[in-house]
Amino acid sequence: MYDLEAMLGFLVYKAHQRSFGEFRRLLEPVGLTPPQFGVLALLQQRDAQSQALLCERGVADPNTMVGIVDRLEAAALVRRCRDPRDRRVYLVRLTAAGRRMFARCVPLQRRSTARCWAALSASEQQRLRSLLRKALHAWKPNAEREPRSHE
Repeated sequence: MYDLEAMLGFLVYKAHQRSFGEFRRLLEPVGLTPPQFGVLALLQQRDAQSQALLCERGVADPNTMVGIVDRLEAAALVRRCRDPRDRRVYLVRLTAAGRRMFARCVPLQRRSTARCWAALSASEQQRLRSLLRKALHAWKPNAEREPRSHE
């Protein structure tokens, strides 16, 4: 018998879906979405990144990223500027308002995380992070290898 609810991918998807929904609910009053917060967070870590690099870092696919940055720019939270090293590339930079918005949303993200993962101890949460990072680091798209299945 095939038990979908026992599959790792399904469980990760459901956990993401619930976590995303909770964070979206908390962000709604400030007018941001979780992917928009993700872009602000990546720019807070390292400002002046290309949209392509932001995509590589995992917030969204290229088509979605354009819309995210467009909306953040319209809200004056980021601005696009030409890369002085390559005039064909636009860099995305945080504005002062973007920095303030990010700081305002960090407590909301922490509250969301605490609610979503309260059933796990701090050490269990750290172990889960470590295991997910390990799996993501090892995963290669289009790889021609046999996966080890524990499902």
